Amino acid sequence: MPATPKNKVFYQIHEAKERLGLSMLDMAVLVAERKLLLFAALGGILVEDGILQEQLDFGCTYLPLAQNFVHGLVDLRPEDGWEVLRAGSHTINLLAAEKGHYRRLIDSKSNASGRLVTREDVGLRHEELTRYLAFEQSLEDAAPTVRQEKRRAPTAYDWEEAQLEAFRLVYFDGVPPSFGALIRHIQGWYIAKGGRVPDESTLKRRLRKFWTIFGPEAQDKAA
Repeated sequence: MPATPKNKVFYQIHEAKERLGLSMLDMAVLVAERKLLLFAALGGILVEDGILQEQLDFGCTYLPLAQNFVHGLVDLRPEDGWEVLRAGSHTINLLAAEKGHYRRLIDSKSNASGRLVTREDVGLRHEELTRYLAFEQSLEDAAPTVRQEKRRAPTAYDWEEAQLEAFRLVYFDGVPPSFGALIRHIQGWYIAKGGRVPDESTLKRRLRKFWTIFGPEAQDKAA
C-alpha cells in the first residue's frame, strides 16, 4: 500500500490544477474572480511598501514607507495572475497589497521596470489549496437539492462502491499515471457493471479528494 505523501508547502500551477481537476482556463478565471489567491516564487526582489492616495483626477500618489528585500512566495494581484496563466508569462510591477496600500517592485535582476513571471513560477500554497477544497465541499453540503434527493430515493450511482474500486486499483495496481486515467478507469468500471455512467465532471468532483491524497505519488514516479 503506497504511503500517504507529505503535504507540500507550494504547489506549482500544473500540480494545483491537476489536484483540483480543473483546466488552466478554469484556474485563470478563479484567480481573476479572487476565488483563488495565486503566489509567485521569486527571490531577491526589492519591494517598496507604502500608502496609495487617490487624487481628484482619478490618479494615484505613492507615499513610500519602507523598502525590503523579499525572498520566497509573494502574493500576485488577480489581474497579473490572470495574465500569467493565460499568456504564459507577464511582467509585474506591483504585488498584492491591503486596500489603500501598495507593494511596488523598484528593482529587479532581470528587468529594471518589473519582473517577468512565468507559469513555472506561480502556484498555490498548501493552505490555499485546502481552503478552496473545503469551500467546494461546503457548497456541495449546503445544496438543498442534493439533500432532498438523498431523502427521496437512493442515489443513481453507487459512490461508495466507486470509492472502494479506486482504493482497490491503487492497492493492487498502483496509482494511475494521471487524474484522467483514474476517471477513465472508474468510467470503465461503471460500464462493466452495466449501470449508468456518471459524466466526467461529476466523477472529477467525487474523486478529487482521493486524487489529492494519492495523485502526488504518480507525479513522483513520472519525475
